[in-house]
Amino acid sequence: MAEANEGEDQVLQIMTTEHFVLQTARSGTIQEANQRANLFLTSVSSATIALAFVAQVTQMGMPFVLFSLILLPCLYFIGIVTFVRAVQVAIEDMVHARGMARIRHYYVESAPVVRRYLIHAIHDDRSAVLVHKGLKSSPWQFFVTTAGMVSTINGAIAGVFAGVVARSAVSLPVLLSVGVGLLVFAASILLLRRYHLNAWAAAEDSLTVLFPDAQGE
Repeated sequence: MAEANEGEDQVLQIMTTEHFVLQTARSGTIQEANQRANLFLTSVSSATIALAFVAQVTQMGMPFVLFSLILLPCLYFIGIVTFVRAVQVAIEDMVHARGMARIRHYYVESAPVVRRYLIHAIHDDRSAVLVHKGLKSSPWQFFVTTAGMVSTINGAIAGVFAGVVARSAVSLPVLLSVGVGLLVFAASILLLRRYHLNAWAAAEDSLTVLFPDAQGE
């Protein structure tokens, strides 16, 4: 009997340690996402100021166009890698959250009385984790995430670049150049959104659900 109690205590200690490790890892993913988003926004802000100075000095002439055609693709590249990494860390955070839910399920199995005191999910399926975070499936939810914000700003950069190219290289009228920019803006967001959905779906499919929320608890 003493050996059984000692074994249970050891398992509980291991689970508690793992819970702490997962919580620390989640904090790390959030911090990295914020840092990368800040770096991207700082780059965009600095580039915008540089473009404004060049436009003022060159009177929106050909040097400004050339400067834009060189700078904007660089910004878009920074945005792309920031977006991809933001999606990756979001998936990592989701995996860590699933792991913590499994550990809480063990707590409830070991001591059912604690179930009523737990706020977060004890099930490791997708719906349970989202519901206990107060989130509901919505197409607009993507835009309030770090990845969604980065994709929107990145789409604007792509649209401006396309507009500048249409105006300077093809000599389209201003309104048509703006239209081209808007189309590229929308296309960029849609493509990045599709990447986000595919990456998230692949991550979901790779996880094995051990404790589904069959009763909607």
